[in-house]
Amino acid sequence: MNEKLADEMFLKGKVALITGAGSGFGQKMAITFASKGADLVLNDINMKGLEETKNLVSKSYNVKMLLIKADVSNSSQVEDMAKQAFETFDNVFLLVNNAGIDGGLYSSLKAKEEVYDQVFGVNVKGPLNVTRAFFRRMKRQKQFKPVRGKIINIASTAGTSSGHNPMIGIYSASKAALIAFTRLWALELGSSDITVNSISPGVFLTPIYNNDPKLIRQFLESRSVKLPIDKIGKAQWIADLALFLASSTADYITGQNLIIDGGLTLSVNKL
Repeated sequence: MNEKLADEMFLKGKVALITGAGSGFGQKMAITFASKGADLVLNDINMKGLEETKNLVSKSYNVKMLLIKADVSNSSQVEDMAKQAFETFDNVFLLVNNAGIDGGLYSSLKAKEEVYDQVFGVNVKGPLNVTRAFFRRMKRQKQFKPVRGKIINIASTAGTSSGHNPMIGIYSASKAALIAFTRLWALELGSSDITVNSISPGVFLTPIYNNDPKLIRQFLESRSVKLPIDKIGKAQWIADLALFLASSTADYITGQNLIIDGGLTLSVNKL
């Protein structure tokens, strides 16, 4: 990490809203953004997880935090979240659409309608609801220059052309849709000085894999996938990449899907 990222409290006076902040990537991003001075709006459907994240942040950093229990797939709950956020803070500089679910191991044609509705509700409609609820206020944040706000979507290599996986067909399709929305929103919001990018993790030790490295290894073996960098990802690495996107170093980056997978997608059918 360069000296600017390492030393400056470059998020001081800025607010980061993170969905799915009660565990995994969301929890690590909350701690990492707080380390650079950001105040936090933390969202999840799991209040116990949010309290855990708050306690972890509070152990090391003195920042303001607002915890909001809300289902991102429910537009009225998201609108209430936006109202609470702006009653408490005067800005949301960072908007991180992290909440997501896998929906289980189903091919796209065999998944039941309720699985489709649930997965697309959280993984696609959720980020759309949240972005819709916040982007207008972000556009008016002229106190921040040259960028008024940043949106970071947490997608997945399963949503990339090399990573589509019929074992998790609905999940793959939902993350592909999120990557598409990333590019669309970058086009729509660029003139308002808002950047939009996505991060696509490969296999990481997170609750989606039950925090079980053996389960991840079994999954890779079942798909005959070998990792060029033969390590399972750590959630902190996603937080570090998100921090880079939050920094001024990334002010001219928008509409990009940053793949962080140890070479997983590169290696398909090659190793």
